[in-house]
Amino acid sequence: MTKGSYHPAVALFDAARRAAFMSDLLRLLFGKPVDLLPFEEVRDKLRLRHVVDRGIREVPVEKIVGTLGREREFNRAFLPRDESLRERWKGVEQLAEGPVGFPSVELYQVGEAYFVVDGHHRVSVAKQLEQATIEARVKEFLTPVPFGADDSIEDIVLKSGLADFLEATGLRPEEPEEFESTAANGYERLLEHISVHRWYKGIEWGRPVSWDEAVASWRDTVYRPMIRHIRDSGILADFPGFSATDLYLFTMGHLHALRQQYSAAVVTPEKAVRHLKLSLRASRKRKKT
Repeated sequence: MTKGSYHPAVALFDAARRAAFMSDLLRLLFGKPVDLLPFEEVRDKLRLRHVVDRGIREVPVEKIVGTLGREREFNRAFLPRDESLRERWKGVEQLAEGPVGFPSVELYQVGEAYFVVDGHHRVSVAKQLEQATIEARVKEFLTPVPFGADDSIEDIVLKSGLADFLEATGLRPEEPEEFESTAANGYERLLEHISVHRWYKGIEWGRPVSWDEAVASWRDTVYRPMIRHIRDSGILADFPGFSATDLYLFTMGHLHALRQQYSAAVVTPEKAVRHLKLSLRASRKRKKT
């Protein structure tokens, strides 16, 4: 390249490097993950076993947020961090703007997120060229755990507990955030609730109760009714950052305390939620005076 000449591929790569720096800075300021998700860690924590070949399809570039083994070379926005990527990146950019284009990338899908198996530079160039989608061969790893493109490693650690809980119970969420807990030992406490429920049902029914029967009965007669009371009461607004399941665990503890003080027949789950909400409001008024 002669002095003073212009090479668009060089300019585009430099712009991508600058954008990578600003992207990392802004995501740190707003508390969002800056690094690509490592697929192997996600697979291990979510117990991913079953895979389905989805064939060739167009994938939204913004949902490609992970990698198989190259999490340090590109940031979460798939912008290049390393100067050593320049030559390969330039060659891919020239292919992208040529008459043929570049071949399909290979991706793994988990929930709403995608991980690059082959084609990291192609995805990076597509991102910088502001392409909305990219052609990809997709293999999906099936999971009952809700998984989004904005999830972080910390989210995955929490969701690994959910994955274990769902595997132990055979339950499948029927709506967003069902069974999700951020509480300490939340999933262990849910399993304990099911075990206690199983014991009481054995006494009520006068026979041994299987684990599957206990799980279904707990879900339909304890968990979901309580979640409905919690949502209907509006108490979730008083606990920002907590899930409905967190409030279920808290309210069940409150219900147990009330039933020890009053008659179990008098204290219903709905009354326990209402009493908890009134107690919270009274406590806040006392603090203000």
